[in-house]
Amino acid sequence: MEILFPFEKQRNVQSKMTQDVYEALAEGKHVIAHAPTGLGKTAASLSSALTYAINNGKKIIFLTPKHTQHQIAIETLKKIRDRFGINVNVVDFIGKRWMCQVPGVQALSSRDFAEFCRDMKKEERCNFYNKVRKSTNLTRDAEKQLKELKNESPLHVEELCKKCGVNEMCPYEISCELAKEANVLIADYYHIFHPHIRKAFLLKTATDLSDCVIIVDEAQNLPERIREVLSSSVSTFSINKAIIEARKHENTDVANELSAIAEVLKILSDKIEENKKESFISKEEFISFVEKETGKNYEELGSELLVVGEKIRVDEQKSFVGSIGRFLQEWLEEGEGYVRILKKFKFNEKEALQLSFRCLDPSVSSKELFSECHSAVLMSGTLTPTRMYRDLLGMGEERTNCFEYDNPFPPKNKLSLIVPDTTTRYTRRNEKEFEKIATWCGDIVNSIPGNVAVFFPSYYVRDMITKKFERLSRKSVFVERQGMTKRERFEFLQEFKDYSDIGAVFLGVTGGSFGEGIDLPGKYLKGVVVVGIPLDSPDLETQALIEYYEKMFGAGWNYGYLFPAMNRVIQACGRVVRSESDRGAVVLLDERFTWQNYFKCLPLDWKIIVTKEPVRRINEFFKSQ
Repeated sequence: MEILFPFEKQRNVQSKMTQDVYEALAEGKHVIAHAPTGLGKTAASLSSALTYAINNGKKIIFLTPKHTQHQIAIETLKKIRDRFGINVNVVDFIGKRWMCQVPGVQALSSRDFAEFCRDMKKEERCNFYNKVRKSTNLTRDAEKQLKELKNESPLHVEELCKKCGVNEMCPYEISCELAKEANVLIADYYHIFHPHIRKAFLLKTATDLSDCVIIVDEAQNLPERIREVLSSSVSTFSINKAIIEARKHENTDVANELSAIAEVLKILSDKIEENKKESFISKEEFISFVEKETGKNYEELGSELLVVGEKIRVDEQKSFVGSIGRFLQEWLEEGEGYVRILKKFKFNEKEALQLSFRCLDPSVSSKELFSECHSAVLMSGTLTPTRMYRDLLGMGEERTNCFEYDNPFPPKNKLSLIVPDTTTRYTRRNEKEFEKIATWCGDIVNSIPGNVAVFFPSYYVRDMITKKFERLSRKSVFVERQGMTKRERFEFLQEFKDYSDIGAVFLGVTGGSFGEGIDLPGKYLKGVVVVGIPLDSPDLETQALIEYYEKMFGAGWNYGYLFPAMNRVIQACGRVVRSESDRGAVVLLDERFTWQNYFKCLPLDWKIIVTKEPVRRINEFFKSQ
């Protein structure tokens, strides 16, 4: 069987992955592939899957959280089309809200937008939708638009939106029609891993899950992303906004009911012990207090707030009242894979309370998906241990093939060091230790020619060390800000890249916006320093996660605490050496990296050197090139 590979040649390790994926699909099995950066996993997975799908009447759903990866997938499929002269029908989806032509909707939350969109269509008030459909039928103009777009496939979603915008048509509705006959759908995680959105998406695109090959890119974050999708919260801030909204719309009864719910949070906060910030809350406890304080049946109250929210959205697009109603409904979710927590926090120096309903078990959504689809391919450069992802996502041992591929780049291109002379452990966090860390960072950064990224376990640790580090660094310092917009991140990164000839240093957080997913090939990044281990704070949710995974898999500490932290370290280190010609240095700065539990999580092919002479090692490495 000739694989529809987009290029004439394959690397040996890439060829191995291509064959492994094809054989698994032929057997109806899943694949979990730890495929290091530079292997070419997108080309390997898509070419195998497309070859199998075309010959067996299957559809591919390629899922990725990164906008750039949407583009890479499109370009890969174009190359396959051109090289083999075949028609490849591809539809690229992003969040429906971002495809919408209605002004201002991007400012809505995804949930508010979903309800706003539903109401607009139901009441026939959306002109963009009306131009595509009349009742359940397509308009003539829409049919003409579809014919033109089919001939131009594959198109990136931005190109499709632009073409639909010229004719004032809904890009999402047009895309769903195109998807009915497509070979490949490119989408975001939540299109498939949010249970309700998945059901609607598959229905709209006339897609049968049993005929689908699901490819998940950057899958190392999938368990956490699914847990986040299945979690929800409400705070005294959001309730107060809902009260203001209800009064604005002259609904005094609802405003009073919301005030009573806010009072319930205050009553429950008495459970939080002195000098503590959070407490577990039972499902029944909250329901009982809500009924007592409002004098209403809990489920009837939730339904009432949802109805009021729908009416408000006619004028406002979004509704805080509706959001509270939705939370009340979600609180009723059954199952042991959830935890409910009341937390005290400060916002703009004001005390507040947040009640959260947190999912611990991502397989609540993913297990059903993986049991129903034909096959799935999960891939990432940091997907170890592969068995953890198989367990957490409920993929099944007998039906899942796990592979760990070798790094395709020469080991001599990367210097990997551990400097065991400092630590960011809680018990050692003091001025003296921060001074020592700053000194090491200064010496290391100054010795690496070109740009260097330094990642810290938290913003607090970063900020405590930055004050001391800035006077030691001979390079310009770029400090990541919390809450940066997508545009701000792009401009920040471009300015940092401009310093590549003379060298600058970036200070960020492991697991933050720049800790993964950014591409700084060649001269743009010559070194990465990871300070400390980014272990999650030992809060109630983390404790519950460890206990739950211990009960389910006998691996609570590893699955719930250690492995996710170490994978974030490996992700951050992956920002350097992105191609065969790149050379760079990676330095891990914490004595715990030499401890067996942590050291065993680091890739063997890094050929790590433990040293207290990193400057000498770095100078020798860069002189040797």
